[in-house]
Amino acid sequence: MTPPSVVLLAGGLGGARLAPALQAALQGSQLTVVANSGDDFTWHGLRVWPDFDSIAYSLAGRWDADRGWGVAGDTFATNDALVELAMPSWFALGDADLALQVLRTELLAAGLTPHEVAAELTLRLGIDDAAVLPAAALPAETHVMLHDGRAVHFQEWYVHEGAEPEVARVQLARGPASPAVLDALEVADVVIFGPCNPVTSVGAILALDGVVEAVKAVPRRIAVSPIVLRRPTEDGGILHHSRARGSVLAAEGWADTPAGVAARWTGLINEFLLDRADEADVPYIRNATPVVAELLDPEALARTLADLVQAEDFGPYGATHQIHTVPV
Repeated sequence: MTPPSVVLLAGGLGGARLAPALQAALQGSQLTVVANSGDDFTWHGLRVWPDFDSIAYSLAGRWDADRGWGVAGDTFATNDALVELAMPSWFALGDADLALQVLRTELLAAGLTPHEVAAELTLRLGIDDAAVLPAAALPAETHVMLHDGRAVHFQEWYVHEGAEPEVARVQLARGPASPAVLDALEVADVVIFGPCNPVTSVGAILALDGVVEAVKAVPRRIAVSPIVLRRPTEDGGILHHSRARGSVLAAEGWADTPAGVAARWTGLINEFLLDRADEADVPYIRNATPVVAELLDPEALARTLADLVQAEDFGPYGATHQIHTVPV
């Protein structure tokens, strides 16, 4: 029996945390991670793909999990020099991280397509057990319209301004998806919406031409809640992500709850994973089969997803009405 082909749609933090554990749990299945391109931008002349890089570094064993971005153990001499020269420095690239941006920019300038660049970068990082693809075929950057009247790039709002200003509207790019992404979805047995921002990460991927139609054609479609309501945290990075997610969901009229995210995916998913701590929300998941699992442990979550990938009892909500509770 041929192992299932699995596609994970993801942003940086959620994708970097889940992808290595999921690849290990799938045990031979082909994993393709589609990285959000909406956060990409040009910084001091270099083309930066923040979400792709976090996922690739994680799969290569180089990701700084404590910081939530960049290369573990990196130094910041170049960024410190930018500060001394009174240059913009709010997007801090470490020195090793900077080297990857230089290589990417040179490859793009040489005429390689984004997915060709991605293949070269993952090869040089030593990733050979999963594919990582940028979602977009062309620059497809997300902007936010703020209540103070400004329109800014997502990175400027999220990083420079700490996701503090209130968002009035999110402007997702509507350009062409990478042909490699559409090809991966065409042969996929399962697609997973990662535990990532449903608007500016997974939503930005789905906004690209042809992606929604390709996702709908995949037999099994699973979404993981990016929200755990009943396990409070004091982690500054998680609180920053949560603040940003709540702001963009509110701008689109969605509740920042597991049920709100599940409702946003109506018509796109078969199953929706939510944390055991939020099991009380199960009755409000009406558009997909609820799956109660452990979301905050990447290995436990990956095992649950791997079990679902191999399971046979799935389909549109209504085909199986039970709640799966997968042991961890």
